[in-house]
Amino acid sequence: MKLLKFIFFSSFIMLFTNCSDDNAYATPFILSNENIVGTYNISELNIETKVTSTTDVAGVSVPFTVATSTSNGDIFQFAFVLNSDGTFSASGQFVLETEVTPATGDVVTNQEILNNINSGTYTLNSENAKITFVSSTGDFLEGHL
Repeated sequence: MKLLKFIFFSSFIMLFTNCSDDNAYATPFILSNENIVGTYNISELNIETKVTSTTDVAGVSVPFTVATSTSNGDIFQFAFVLNSDGTFSASGQFVLETEVTPATGDVVTNQEILNNINSGTYTLNSENAKITFVSSTGDFLEGHL
């Protein structure tokens, strides 16, 4: 009976100590063209904008908010393609609902269907995990992610 307990206890200890964390040996994600190449369907777009200005009051520069804007995309039929050669293309349509709140006056709302065909280039900075986009037509997509 003591031998049976010893075998059971030893088996339990071996089973418990042989388990390891599967994530301990996981390779970290490396930001590279090959890792992000593909076609992405856009499902959400949110834009917050704040327009500010400054005025001079008795020699002191005073900043103030002129207006704020909130835009939300909806009903997406839009594809975004990242290619391995550092180029992108974007095409399709979506609804953009915008609400502008000026410092004085009434809130202005607008809803429009946007049709867009665009392309450009992107560069990666794997140290900072940033993607920089430069649009070849207009300012559809410029900046960092």
